[in-house]
Amino acid sequence: MTLQSYLPTIGIALGQMLLVLLVAPLLEGMIRKLRAVIQSRKGPPIWQPYLDLMKLLAKEDLRVCASPIVTWGPPVMLAAILVAAGIMPMGGAVPASEVADLVVFIGLLALANLTLAGMGFSTGSAFSSLGASREVMIMLAAEPVLFISLLVLAMQSGSLTFAGMLEAPFNIAAVAAAITYLLALQMYVAKVPFDITEAETELIGGPLSELSGPRLALTHWAIFAKQFIYSSLFIQLFLPWTMTVIPWLGLAIVANVVLVLVLDLLVVGVAMSVNPRLRLDQALRYGMTLAGIAAVALIYSAAL
Repeated sequence: MTLQSYLPTIGIALGQMLLVLLVAPLLEGMIRKLRAVIQSRKGPPIWQPYLDLMKLLAKEDLRVCASPIVTWGPPVMLAAILVAAGIMPMGGAVPASEVADLVVFIGLLALANLTLAGMGFSTGSAFSSLGASREVMIMLAAEPVLFISLLVLAMQSGSLTFAGMLEAPFNIAAVAAAITYLLALQMYVAKVPFDITEAETELIGGPLSELSGPRLALTHWAIFAKQFIYSSLFIQLFLPWTMTVIPWLGLAIVANVVLVLVLDLLVVGVAMSVNPRLRLDQALRYGMTLAGIAAVALIYSAAL
């Protein structure tokens, strides 16, 4: 295989990464606006996240310590999220289908989450360290739900690749996996009631409290992008028929973006507006319950 033969794949992957990078702040802005409307407030404009990111990128890069984890953590976190966006299906297409599998995708997301926790532990701040420890605990509760839910599709398709998982039959086990994935979506994106790691009223931002300027901007951008790809993955793998009815890749990608915006507004935005923050033990029990349901679906899928 020549490099030229890989150019279309590279182009699609880079296009998806750029799309997520540009659209993710808009998704965050729309969720903030919806939350304000539900709470009878005017709220910020939907483009406010773009203004916040530009302001932070223009500020001085102040550092509380010389730790290389704090220095390089934000770009590494954003890069891991964008690479995950580049290899996942979007609009029905699967770039780099030979390497775009479940293990690589989960590994990239875990790298991003562990990088955020590592930055919190490295600053020496009590607020950051406590927020980082909560980040690890939430990750241990949420990641099994994500992995087991997707493993159900892998089990039914007989493949760990996204291209194979798109062909998985949609039966009772897949429905159960889809429900657990959707119920855990709020945990994946760390929004109210699961914003325990930041908890501004308690931890002043948690692992983000000692970041500033461009590094804080990159970290926020990575969090926005992660929110987009979790929702997009649900649509692509559990609702694949929404893409198969559209014959053109470009139009299918646009439809995927619209569906992501609708899904996050209906699920994440509404849940943020009507729920108080949970305690850590409550969040862990919730995650363990969903993981148990997903495990039952996996066992049933293996028995088919």
